Amino acid sequence: MGLRIKEYNNEYRSAISELISGDTFAQESILGALDKWPEFGVIAEEEGEVVAAGVFNGATKMSSLALYVKPSRRRERIGTLLIRLLEEKMKEAGVEEAVGMFRVNEQEKSFLNKNGYKDWFHSNFMTYSGGKLPESNYEFINYEDKYYEECQKVIQEAFHKMRLSVGLKSTLVLPNEEERKRYNANRENMFILRDNNEIVAAVSLAEKQIDKVAVAVEHQGKGYGRAIVSYAVNKFLDRGCTEVELGVVNGNPAQFLYEKLGFTHQYTNELVVKRI
Repeated sequence: MGLRIKEYNNEYRSAISELISGDTFAQESILGALDKWPEFGVIAEEEGEVVAAGVFNGATKMSSLALYVKPSRRRERIGTLLIRLLEEKMKEAGVEEAVGMFRVNEQEKSFLNKNGYKDWFHSNFMTYSGGKLPESNYEFINYEDKYYEECQKVIQEAFHKMRLSVGLKSTLVLPNEEERKRYNANRENMFILRDNNEIVAAVSLAEKQIDKVAVAVEHQGKGYGRAIVSYAVNKFLDRGCTEVELGVVNGNPAQFLYEKLGFTHQYTNELVVKRI
């Protein structure tokens, strides 16, 4: 029986978990995505053994993919077969750009470059494992749909400024229904800081990770960033988390704030992108 490429189903989860048991990074990215988007997963199987697995993170215009091949089976084009199948599935789902993320590693970088992925940027993975941070007297509230346009403006302008500052191309995204639905679906994990009846900062959480932090461009440097990050950390601690994670684009001055609050650098990821 030769190598067979199959659609993922939950029966393969334990085999995949065993396959990537020695790689924490792959475990978090692949198993987490398969649990959330099982319909976007694929596997390679030979003689009843799962030797590779891959998945992409949802049917959005830009979606990230994760791939793992058993070390002893690498350089046999299994990874190339899976990545091509994933890209076809992405096209069918309406994805326009595929993103690959990996810890800085020449072997993985070379593999993705050969498959048409272009260098994009580096991101530093940081963690916090201390106690509660000092709280401020600012007003923090859960996101609601009525705040969408104001909140979206704060986030888009802040990230647009950051991307340009580190040399990345950037375009402001206008309010749209697809994004509005995503904000609303995550409203229980999205918080805004209001001062003088104005939204000046926003943060969104995902599992034990601070997913996105933004301070209104005209209000940066006033302490709102420290306040809302501290609030997010304390939220996680209240939920029973013992460690809080976040990623920060290499060169983003916000990293200095995170370090002052007690976050420590763990490793650097590289991101590559391909239009499919």
